[in-house]
Amino acid sequence: MVELKREISYLMNLYENYFNINETRINNSLERTTKALHHEKVDRIPIWQVSQTVLYPRHEIFFSMEKNLIMQLANIILTLQHNTDYVPYLDPFEGVTILAEAFGCSVKVPNNGDPVVKSPAIKSFNEIYHLKKPSKNNDVYKKVFSTLNYFQEKTKLQIPVGVTDPQGPLDVASLVINNNSFLTGCITNKKEIHHLLDIITEAFIEFYKMQYDLLKNPAFPVHSFPLVNSNDGISLSDDEAILLSPDLFEEFGLPYLNRISDAFGGLYYHCCGNFGHILDKILKIKGLRAINAHLSPKEFKPEYINKVISKGVGLFLGISDREIGWDDKDIWPADKIKEIYDDYYIANAINESKGKGIVLVGYGGYTGYLDRVASSSNNLFVNASGHFIEKGPLLDVPIKEKNKNFDHILKLIEFNLKSFK
Repeated sequence: MVELKREISYLMNLYENYFNINETRINNSLERTTKALHHEKVDRIPIWQVSQTVLYPRHEIFFSMEKNLIMQLANIILTLQHNTDYVPYLDPFEGVTILAEAFGCSVKVPNNGDPVVKSPAIKSFNEIYHLKKPSKNNDVYKKVFSTLNYFQEKTKLQIPVGVTDPQGPLDVASLVINNNSFLTGCITNKKEIHHLLDIITEAFIEFYKMQYDLLKNPAFPVHSFPLVNSNDGISLSDDEAILLSPDLFEEFGLPYLNRISDAFGGLYYHCCGNFGHILDKILKIKGLRAINAHLSPKEFKPEYINKVISKGVGLFLGISDREIGWDDKDIWPADKIKEIYDDYYIANAINESKGKGIVLVGYGGYTGYLDRVASSSNNLFVNASGHFIEKGPLLDVPIKEKNKNFDHILKLIEFNLKSFK
């Protein structure tokens, strides 16, 4: 424990040095990103390029606030060493199960993985009426509050801290009662499902307002989004939505998202997968500020971009997973990752948006470059998502090359903007 505290102190000293060196760039990036997502004029499209390493097995960060903080500080420092529009913040991730656990779900943490629900809190529709909103002082909430306070204390409020991963009512409901029952109930037991979503929405608003009350230097909106300098909404993940028809989403998703948006002054919306079939309904969310989506032929398709932008909604556009987004080596061979990123991702992003209202991730997507500085093996590396990596063009990339890649992406954007005018 003493050694971990020394590491935090050491990393904070490094952070202060790199922040001071990059302060002007960081402030410019924050303004640029905020304006871009708000559809205001910017000097150029922001590029969110990051670097990461892995200091501990993934599961250990859920049992140690110290290791959680050390991992994040190390990744911030690595990222601040190269060109990027990334702005530092702390994301005290406690897992997507956190609110479901507060409702009584049994949760386990697998090796090199994130928390998962072992058994739901309720097993029948009748039990929904016996479900109670978590008390304000339950042990799950206390753990989150302890993490937030610890992050603030050890960083002395120098780095904005966000709330823990906000999973929307649909996601939480699919964990509180098993997913098959939840989806079936949307058709066969509508009254019970609405009752469940109502309780979850009430708990969501209460839990996240309590977190914001604790934070003295809060980060907005954070999870699944870059940092912005405006407190105009909470970010929220809504992955369960892709399993609903447009009519079911309008009935069981939209009303509760609107309540959350009203409570927090707006909504930044994330959904994995291909949600094109409900995109028109998503765009009806009151106070919708921006959408985070993964651009690919299998997920958020290029033709969706203009539909979002035309509504004045910002778009944080990324490539999902490690590197370009798929594990299919026939489609995305490792030695062609950059070329496919350039020819597919950048070309489509610019063609459809004309450079307006978007923020893009750089090479490597949300995980970014992977530095093997802490790996015990030269041949095998487990990244922050639990993926095993043996080699790749984004592994152990020198800073000089990262900067060259960043400049290349900017030039490619400019080229495509001219081409599509």
